[in-house]
Amino acid sequence: MKTLSTRMKYLRSREAFSAIVLPAVIVWGWLNTGGDIAWSLRIAALAMLAYILVQGTLYWHLKLRSLEDQTPLPAYFDMVFRSFKWSNVIAIGTMLLVLLLADRNSVSEADIGWSVGLLAGAVLEHINYYHYQLMYDTRASFGHLLRNCRLRKAALGIDLAQSGSKAGRAAAA
Repeated sequence: MKTLSTRMKYLRSREAFSAIVLPAVIVWGWLNTGGDIAWSLRIAALAMLAYILVQGTLYWHLKLRSLEDQTPLPAYFDMVFRSFKWSNVIAIGTMLLVLLLADRNSVSEADIGWSVGLLAGAVLEHINYYHYQLMYDTRASFGHLLRNCRLRKAALGIDLAQSGSKAGRAAAA
């Protein structure tokens, strides 16, 4: 349990660090470019990425508490994370639409490039949390990938599926 607890603390801390430091470093870099920037476009994409990183932070925090207290995930877990999952899809879709409809005369290629890149990062994080594990940073997880020749299901996605099936069984009883 100690190793698993340490791993969850690491994941929670890494996600929280990324959610705070990554936007700060990126905005600092933008501020030092000196050119015109379509702030609303770039900040929207950056906020989308940070929003999903915060979801990961919350998930690993709840998972760690559940492990340490030897209790199930909180009753609100299913509702909150299903809402997050759908809000991600809606926000990513909206952002894609905004990018497609952006006035190319008032938005630079750099603005589009940054926005598309950050949005791609948000999509990858969403997949990593809700569908398939994309990060393989330990020997054991990389070994699993090589042995099975397929991506693992995401831990959050598995927990959502399990909490949904428990809720369905409870409603049927």
